[in-house]
Amino acid sequence: MAEAVVVYLMVLGTHSLRHRFGLAHYYALVGGVTAVMSWVTDAGIAVHLGGVTFVVGSTVFYTSLLLGVFVVYVFDGLRATRIIISTVIGVSIMVPLIALVLNFQMKLSGVPALGYVPSPSLRINIASVFATFMDLVFLAIAWEYLNNRFQRIPMGIRAFLALLGVMWLDVLLFATGAFAGTGQWLSIIQGTALSRLIVSCFAAPILWAYLSWQNHRWGTQITQRPVLAILRQFAQIKEELTQAQQEIERRKQAEAALRESEERLRTLASTDALTGLANRRRFWQVAGSELQRAKRYSTDLAVIMMDVDKFKKVNDTFGHDVGDQVLRELARIGLEKVRSFDLFARVGGEEFAFILPESSLQDAGKTAERLRTAVETQAVTVGHHQVRITISLGVAALEPGMDQMEELYKAADLALYRAKQDGRNSVRVYQGNDDGLS
Repeated sequence: MAEAVVVYLMVLGTHSLRHRFGLAHYYALVGGVTAVMSWVTDAGIAVHLGGVTFVVGSTVFYTSLLLGVFVVYVFDGLRATRIIISTVIGVSIMVPLIALVLNFQMKLSGVPALGYVPSPSLRINIASVFATFMDLVFLAIAWEYLNNRFQRIPMGIRAFLALLGVMWLDVLLFATGAFAGTGQWLSIIQGTALSRLIVSCFAAPILWAYLSWQNHRWGTQITQRPVLAILRQFAQIKEELTQAQQEIERRKQAEAALRESEERLRTLASTDALTGLANRRRFWQVAGSELQRAKRYSTDLAVIMMDVDKFKKVNDTFGHDVGDQVLRELARIGLEKVRSFDLFARVGGEEFAFILPESSLQDAGKTAERLRTAVETQAVTVGHHQVRITISLGVAALEPGMDQMEELYKAADLALYRAKQDGRNSVRVYQGNDDGLS
């Protein structure tokens, strides 16, 4: 008991110097006390009295560690508490490893083992580390619970109950983990529980006196560190983060749907609903861009105008549904005969136009002839009907002096007009000569 009082006063006295020197020296002292506790526990130092075993390491030094962590928790905040708990756990792991290495070195050297270096027990050390961690966490929870539920009880009694509860928890965890199944288990539990009760009876007044003295001397408020509240807050924060993440995902999905809807509207606005080709609006958008690019880089640019010959007769003979199918089939054939970067557009009822970047007048004429031949040789089958159609095409290429796309378009349209005048099912090319056609 005298030894315990000396250690308690040393720990609390060192903590009282924190305002002058900080907490670094206090962490070092607590680490040293932890090392001594681990050492004497591994050495099996115990006192046997009346058939009851008192484990000195747990009875004296571990109780001082609880007091040390308690005052840090009350006065110095959660960060300092995390540091001192890490110190206790870290040293509890490190000391047995050092003892293991020293004994192993003696064995390799072929000399007798060091009598004052106990061989660590893996089971005892694992039980000690686990019980220590659980005890220190439970100490904070017990203090909060007592402060919340029993504020009318004097602080000294609350401190006593918190210490006793943690000490008896440690008895159960450590003794069971380290000695369960051995002949000493029940004796150690009885002795340790009794010693913890006795220690708590005179350790609690020392602790209460120290808390009151620190509060009186420094005006330090005895702060309740709401561990349970913090845990609840973490749970609430996690829930809020989950809800926020879900909201973000919903907004992302909504934004994606909006972008998809906008893209669909833009596509609808620039696409012919019947054939799926570019519409007249899209044609002129691309035409202006291609004209500027051709003039900037001095490249070729050609336009083909295409019209279905006697399309009104197809509608009158077979009906508009068949006429629509003919136009769709014509769109399919046209797409197969041009390059992927050429633009194929429906600019009127049965009138179509092509923009051919980097195509000369001769190249565009060959493309037009391939289109004419493909349409002439393929019959469009609609139900029981086989419909044969022909097309007329006009071709024009960009010439010096053409500054507007409308000029190139009109030149190709003029060539188309001549192809229809000359009997249809033909290709005419705008040459820019007297009559403008060939």
